[in-house]
Amino acid sequence: MSNAPKPQDFITADLPTLTFHNDKGLPIHRLPFVGRKPGQADLSFWNVPQTGGYTGGCMTGKALGRIYLKHCREHGSRDGGILQLIASAMLTPGQPDSPEQAALQGQIIGFMAELEPWIAIAARNAGAPLDDLRFADLLEEANNGLNLDEAAYWAACAEGDCEE
Repeated sequence: MSNAPKPQDFITADLPTLTFHNDKGLPIHRLPFVGRKPGQADLSFWNVPQTGGYTGGCMTGKALGRIYLKHCREHGSRDGGILQLIASAMLTPGQPDSPEQAALQGQIIGFMAELEPWIAIAARNAGAPLDDLRFADLLEEANNGLNLDEAAYWAACAEGDCEE
């Protein structure tokens, strides 16, 4: 058994956390990464604090990805899906400001829109391992990533022995 530090050993307090929005009517609006950003009128499908550095971001993204897969397993995907809305919210805080950026955003959204029905089918039909995951555990993992003190974690790592 390794004594190498683990990312969860470097969680800081008093930073933002995500929560499920169980009071919302639509299942997709209940997800912890969907919500209103300050100063924006429209709902954002990626309302996640940008904290935790790259390593914490990877932890948070993985956990939120599994939450989304469990959501697809339980609720499927509506026509057109929301994966492209998630990608759009991740990439740009506002409107594209050039034809090139608009083309890139369209390409990413089209790609994601094509993938989502396949992901939903896979999550429903081959996603039995998702049934063993608990939403509360995944949300805790996502919040741990948001609150990771990345500098302290990497400072404690010894030549690649860290868990990622």
